Amino acid sequence: MSATAPDHRRLRISLVDLSGETTVRYTPLGAMYLRAALESDPTLADSTTTTIHSYLAGISLARIAEQIAEASPGLIGFSCQGWNIAIYRQLIPTLRQLLPNATIVLGGNHVTDQGVRWLSQIPEVDIVVNGEGEQTITDLAHWLIDEQPQLADIAGITFRDGGQLTSSASRPRARSFDEIPSPYRAPSPELTTADVALWETNRGCPYHCSFCFWGGAVGQKLSKAELTRLRHELTTIAEAGVPAIFLCDANFGILPRDVQIAEMVAEMRQKYGTPHTLHVNWAKNHASRVEEILEVLHAGGVSTNVYLALQTLSRQALTLAGRDERGRPEMLQLARHIVDAGGEVGAELIFGLPGETLEDFRNAYDQLYLQFPKLLVHPLWVLPNTTYDTNRDQFGLVTLRPDSTVDYEGVLEHHTLPRKDNQAGLSLLLADEILTGTGYARTTMRGLAVWAAMAPTQTLDEFRAFLAGRTDQMAKQLADAFDYVDAECYFHRHVRSTIRRTLFTDRTQSAQLLTDFVTSVVNDATVRAACHELVRYDTALLPRTDLDDGAPVDEVLRTTFNVHAIATRLLRTPTDTPVPPDSTTAIRIRHRAGFARHASDAIDLAEQWRGQVIDATPVPSIRSSQS
Repeated sequence: MSATAPDHRRLRISLVDLSGETTVRYTPLGAMYLRAALESDPTLADSTTTTIHSYLAGISLARIAEQIAEASPGLIGFSCQGWNIAIYRQLIPTLRQLLPNATIVLGGNHVTDQGVRWLSQIPEVDIVVNGEGEQTITDLAHWLIDEQPQLADIAGITFRDGGQLTSSASRPRARSFDEIPSPYRAPSPELTTADVALWETNRGCPYHCSFCFWGGAVGQKLSKAELTRLRHELTTIAEAGVPAIFLCDANFGILPRDVQIAEMVAEMRQKYGTPHTLHVNWAKNHASRVEEILEVLHAGGVSTNVYLALQTLSRQALTLAGRDERGRPEMLQLARHIVDAGGEVGAELIFGLPGETLEDFRNAYDQLYLQFPKLLVHPLWVLPNTTYDTNRDQFGLVTLRPDSTVDYEGVLEHHTLPRKDNQAGLSLLLADEILTGTGYARTTMRGLAVWAAMAPTQTLDEFRAFLAGRTDQMAKQLADAFDYVDAECYFHRHVRSTIRRTLFTDRTQSAQLLTDFVTSVVNDATVRAACHELVRYDTALLPRTDLDDGAPVDEVLRTTFNVHAIATRLLRTPTDTPVPPDSTTAIRIRHRAGFARHASDAIDLAEQWRGQVIDATPVPSIRSSQS
């Protein structure tokens, strides 16, 4: 391959980012970093024009190809992740026909150090970038314009050299954020249309978890952005009115200055009204600092997610995953403090970790379910370049890729997880997604655990068995999802969309189905009646797909006792919550309009659109009103 001869015309560069979501717009942070690097190079500013092509999932390939071709780029860079690389594989041959002389480059977390694989699979691609791309993209631009440096002298790439695939020397990570131009130094079209701004304050992670790659920066020292730069970036994001920020740091709270960063976020919220939400990957063993940050955000009116990244309770699995129990007791104590203070906190589990059996996972789920208001469970994906990927034989990992629309590698079996156990575990995950992940039976399931003495995993098992005996359409759709996951032995992303669409389309049918399930598993009449009230409460809070636009809508739910108060207790102190006596209550619930556009999203947006209880008022009985 040789560079295009210089003709003193501007080099047009197109940077492509395809989201995994159909309606929620994230800022294309990787592409924005590359654009900033190109525009900050004084020798390139007058000789390049950079365009970012950012798309939501589901857009037609023809439209993408048309828009990129209209820009007439000489260099096309694709930001690659597991959710979009398979789509790019379909798109790039068309682009090669439309733009036969363009240099096509893949970069991003999913293709790093995988150049031979992707250059072999997509012959139209010229170069794969390994590692951070900011300096590499500027070197490639110089190569195309000036024919210097030579391609083989550009660090951090795999490329075609005649009939061979060649990798250049590794490119060291940037030692400081001073070497990386800011993607948010000025307002941009990407911010104007964003629902969520991706943002990072440092790069790197001191841990070396077997399931994580983190852009090749695992087990390495953090590089940090200066606070003055971060304040400017936050101001740019807040002034654009972006409602939420997703913090891309691996361990927020690991550094003392993270408290100051939280204070800046809260300050922006007070000054500009946004962001109202900060999504965070929390530090694993800095409980006191995490608690301080949470207090800062709460005082500033900024919502955040709080999940403890436990992943497993199996010591063997934890060791094989490259983790240990340092900091766990303190983080668990923090979680209890948050719950006692009226907050919400959850725990994360990964199903399918080597070293853990199905029974281990079931026991962990049952143990943690009543300790935390929320559990977040994931199937294990074997990601490129992770320890699980490179040491497959050590773990006996057998994997599969049954979904042609993505490039996620699922687990079929390993030394401690036979295939049948894997199928049973994935069935648990799907039942958890239906009953708790969507909010469909969030408190109902707790009532069954506390009042009917049903272990949480027993409820998950019973729900699938219940669906198998039904003939109505909703039950059949949910039962089909179980059969599909069984047959595939893989948890497809689109399954989440399917079950949300099924449950949220008709709340009345959803409530009846769950009521019938409770009736089928609870013999005690008093407990059954109380759980039926929990069903009515849970399903009344489900997002309203019939509210497309307009003002919020209030509805009133009359219950035989104060279900809202009991539901709150079941989430915080479930074992101390007896079946309540009758006390008729009117619960006013407010629903935001607009969820109709998000009902099928694969990610869990339901929590943002759940009904909010405005008040719960006792309703005087006829006898008390006559007296």
